[in-house]
Amino acid sequence: MNDRIAVILTCFNRREKTVACLERLYAAQGAYNAKCQDGKGVALKVFLTDDGCTDGTADAVRDKFKGQDICILEGTGSLYWAGGMRFAWKEALKEHDSWNFYLLLNDDTLVMDNVFDELFEAHEFALKNYGKTGLYSGVTCATGDPSTITYSGDKTTVTGRWMRLDPNGEPQLVDQTNANVLMVAKDVVDEIGIFYEGYIHSAADWDYSILARKAGRPALITSHVCGECDFDHTPDVEVMQKLAAMTLAERRKYFKNPVNHDHDHMVFVRRHSPLKLPVTWLLRNIRCYCPQLYIRINKMRGIY
Repeated sequence: MNDRIAVILTCFNRREKTVACLERLYAAQGAYNAKCQDGKGVALKVFLTDDGCTDGTADAVRDKFKGQDICILEGTGSLYWAGGMRFAWKEALKEHDSWNFYLLLNDDTLVMDNVFDELFEAHEFALKNYGKTGLYSGVTCATGDPSTITYSGDKTTVTGRWMRLDPNGEPQLVDQTNANVLMVAKDVVDEIGIFYEGYIHSAADWDYSILARKAGRPALITSHVCGECDFDHTPDVEVMQKLAAMTLAERRKYFKNPVNHDHDHMVFVRRHSPLKLPVTWLLRNIRCYCPQLYIRINKMRGIY
């Protein structure tokens, strides 16, 4: 019997990337199923939020993948990443009893042919070593460079900072995961639900994996790289230099955008490190109103 997987994606005006992402997903499905014995394999249904795309993403997906089981949902145009993923996930939940797993996927991620081997290896590792199902984060690398790890999972250090792990040939337990490639067992969703409603754009995947760990569920990264996804976030020190060159009015406008807003970060801190909330609030205000001071503070803290 096939493992049935609901694939969750959201997109906004990245037509070529979204199509390429799905092409690689179906290629990986074909590669995995070709190796399976007795007709076993994976069956996929894609739930894709089109959050107000104006570049024809939805039509391109329909034309390219006519024979595939894809449910394209029309978003409001202001769902952003966390909201778009929740929107698609809620639709998939209407068929919850049909799925063995949910696979969260970023549309700028190109999975490799080994992705299902890696994810199911992590699943079996969880059952054998922890006696429970969990979350399985597929490790990604820079395009064409398997030695440069871009997304995986993080462990907390003794100083309270996050340390990203590289793959080492076997699944590894982490404290939080990215959802560039993240497979979630059905009974995890039964226990902790889906992404928290309070997030607009970011941090929902970190939050979700931390909740799973608090519930006693393992969060694992895969043994090997199984996807490509370039790390396209500007380093924080460079962001701060740009902010310092802006006027106050420009900075305030910048932070009103949900992609840059402090909202999601503050929600994350309140939920998981509430004692840090006052200091975090103060530092975030210094970042907006006195960016040069913020830079000096972070240099003293050893962050820059």
